[in-house]
Amino acid sequence: MPSKLNSFLPRLPLLFLWALLAFSAACNRGPSQPAASNSSTAAKRYPLKGKVVSVDKQAQKANIENEPIPGLMDPMLMSYTVQPPAKLNELQPGDSIAADVVVEPGKYWLENVQVAAHAPPPADKPPAAAEKDRRRQ
Repeated sequence: MPSKLNSFLPRLPLLFLWALLAFSAACNRGPSQPAASNSSTAAKRYPLKGKVVSVDKQAQKANIENEPIPGLMDPMLMSYTVQPPAKLNELQPGDSIAADVVVEPGKYWLENVQVAAHAPPPADKPPAAAEKDRRRQ
């Protein structure tokens, strides 16, 4: 028995080194999927059409009653952050808009907001006065 132990002892450091290399290679291995195929962190864009219900310039948000957005949601009233915030100055309640809804994990916002049709002026004000009020906002 001592002869078997003596023949194994010189190989012990080599076995230990091999196990250490195998373990460190397994720990340093990268992700199993290439990064290009990991689209869960990429922003997704959906076309939106809807009507402005209200605008909160301080919060940089607009409440939009949107039409169905295929692949994302049914029609609903929802608050959206608008990017860039200066676009909020062009919006008023009743406006029909088109935009892109940008969705990332945990957040969403509107970009490329375009006014398709402005809200009609209130019946109690002449069109020129309503336009003047809108510019003041």
